[in-house]
This record gives sequence, structure tokens and C-alpha cells, in this order.
Amino acid sequence: MKKIILISIETILFLGVLFLLITNFNAQTTSQLSISLDTNYIVLSTFFLILLFYFIGAFSGFVYSVVLGERYRDQIEFYARKTEKLSQQNEIDSDDKEVLQRKIASLEIALENALKNK
Repeated sequence: MKKIILISIETILFLGVLFLLITNFNAQTTSQLSISLDTNYIVLSTFFLILLFYFIGAFSGFVYSVVLGERYRDQIEFYARKTEKLSQQNEIDSDDKEVLQRKIASLEIALENALKNK
């Protein structure tokens, strides 16, 4: 459920960014950012600013997830091995339980036969 909520929030944010990009694509005269470099000015339209911030956010999110993945890789592998061992142990326990049930059933049949033949 939590994953669905996060995906829906990401989709809404992406559509919002896409809407802003489309509406400000040719709006270079309405909103601009000018950066002064000595005597020269760099003028960026809102379209490029939104695109720039979107890609910076996407890149930083990717790098953050890679860093966290590297940081917790040992723990993830440990829990994966632990889960695998537990599932194998559960299979062994289940097999042992079936063997014991069969032995009990055969002993019950043998007891019934012994009581009949007595």
C-alpha cells in the first residue's frame, strides 16, 4: 500500500513538472532568471529552470539511493541468507513432521492389528 502511494505521488509530481514545462516553453518574456557574470548576463527561461531542477533532483535521488544501497548491501545480503536458511529449515521441519505422522499412522495400524489378533 505504501509503495502505491509513493508511486502515485511521484506520478502527480512528474505530471505537474511536465505541465509547467509545457505551459512555460515559449513564455520566455513572462518569467526569466538572469545571472550576472561581470558584464555579461545569462538569461534562463522558466522552462529551462524547471528542467534543470527536475534533472538535478532526479540525479541526486539516484545517487542517494545508490549510496544507501551500498551502505546497506551487507545487511540486505545477511537478511536474504537468513530468510533462505529459515525457509530451508521450515521445509526440513515440514518433511520431518510428515515422516512422524506416517510413522504414527503405521504404529496405530500395527497396534490395531495386534489388538485384533490377540
